[in-house]
Amino acid sequence: MAYKTEHITQQLRAAREAQKMSQRELSARSGLTQSHISQIERGTMEPGLGSLVDVARALDLEIVLAPKKLMPAIRNILDSASASSDVLTSDQRKLVGRLERWFAQHRGGFGSASEADTFKDSLALLRHLPLSAEEMDTFNEATARLERWQADPPSRQELSRIAHAVRHLRNAAVHRDRDDAVPRSAYALDEEDDNA
Repeated sequence: MAYKTEHITQQLRAAREAQKMSQRELSARSGLTQSHISQIERGTMEPGLGSLVDVARALDLEIVLAPKKLMPAIRNILDSASASSDVLTSDQRKLVGRLERWFAQHRGGFGSASEADTFKDSLALLRHLPLSAEEMDTFNEATARLERWQADPPSRQELSRIAHAVRHLRNAAVHRDRDDAVPRSAYALDEEDDNA
């Protein structure tokens, strides 16, 4: 029997297999039983929304609602991200992992919850977007600076500077491929047009 969520559950299974994660491991991360996950993946049970969200988040994915008219753009971005993830270096993956572990221990050191969330989101994107050699040097430096403070955490000001550097890397990686592909708005005004 085909359920309305069949396409989503197939993607979740593909994501689990791509991460070389067993159903048992996914069960431990998501809080669902292994049997429940197996039934969802085989299509023998229509999962509830809560179950889908739990499984997706355990796989480091998010389920979102998007306007139908934006789907072509979203698919292009997703295709671009999945193609570029193949060229990510193991060094970059290790750095992101180290920073994520550091963040889990020192989240409270950020000046605001918003800044902490932005740092976490930046790391999540840097897990999928390749960096240039120069950007990797900057990333290495930021990681080293944070790891030096294992015993003595950095000041909020220093942490803010590092978070800004990581956000800058994220922005550079996100916009690199899109700068040439996305046309600029015809109605954008230059600063000199203020008197118009």
